[in-house]
Amino acid sequence: MQSNSPFQRHRPRPVALALLLCDSVKQLIRGGGIHRFKLHLAGKGGDIESCRKVPAAVRHQFHESIEELRSKKRKTQEQYAESYNACDDVEREFDEIERNEMQQQQKSRVPTPISRKGKQVKGLQSYFPSATTPGAQPTIKNVLQSKEIMEKCDIAIAKWMVDASVPFNAINSAYYQPMIDAIASMGAGYKRPSYPRVRGYLLSKLVEDVRKMIDGYREIWKQTGCTIMADGWTDRCRRTLINFLVYCPKGTIFLKSVDASNISKTAENLFKLFRDVVLFVGPENVVHIVTDNAANYVAAGRLLEAEFPKLY
Repeated sequence: MQSNSPFQRHRPRPVALALLLCDSVKQLIRGGGIHRFKLHLAGKGGDIESCRKVPAAVRHQFHESIEELRSKKRKTQEQYAESYNACDDVEREFDEIERNEMQQQQKSRVPTPISRKGKQVKGLQSYFPSATTPGAQPTIKNVLQSKEIMEKCDIAIAKWMVDASVPFNAINSAYYQPMIDAIASMGAGYKRPSYPRVRGYLLSKLVEDVRKMIDGYREIWKQTGCTIMADGWTDRCRRTLINFLVYCPKGTIFLKSVDASNISKTAENLFKLFRDVVLFVGPENVVHIVTDNAANYVAAGRLLEAEFPKLY
């Protein structure tokens, strides 16, 4: 032990077997050895009286030494517990694998008994979940391979997006995860749709689905009426676009976007654009139109009111 350590300077003198003498207060310490003497100098209390004459700095040093020792002991116990739990989990994994293999062998060797009435009698194995059921505990092989397989899938998706110049924010699409789930449900034998199939049949089918959805909204428009909203804005290319949306209690749908960059924003031209949208939605279904409060939009609204008296 180093000569400048606090214990070296205040070490006790052995008097007899299991007896130590503290030079600071001339007190005998019975039993417990060196650790009990350190508790005496650190003033930790308990079943031993604290030293009343040891300097505060020395008391603090012994206190820190004891706390450090206890911290190391707790860390060692935690590490041991973690390793023990890990080994226990692995053992349970092997037990699960062995049990599943035995169940599979029993299914293949033992025929299912049949009752006198012709009904099949369930065997004991039917009450145990198979390793392929959704709720079954994953095997060690699956656990070890899942991370590697997932990374391969992610790299394949990222590589396709980079090669096809697909914007990364496409991942935020509401249809992104459903697409992944649909592909995963098909399994490894699924072949991607060809270019002609996507731009032909599949695109027309999507258009038809949108038309059916709009027809469902039309029924609500007839019952409650609707509001046409025109939102004019300018994009980064300095194009003037007008988005047309229809609102009803069921929700808001987007109808179309018109590039009005080369159109003079006169009241007459705006009136023609709004009129086409009103005819598409149905004049009998439109309650009012919401547009910008610019003078030309207000004038176009008055022309609409003149042709469709129910609008305002």
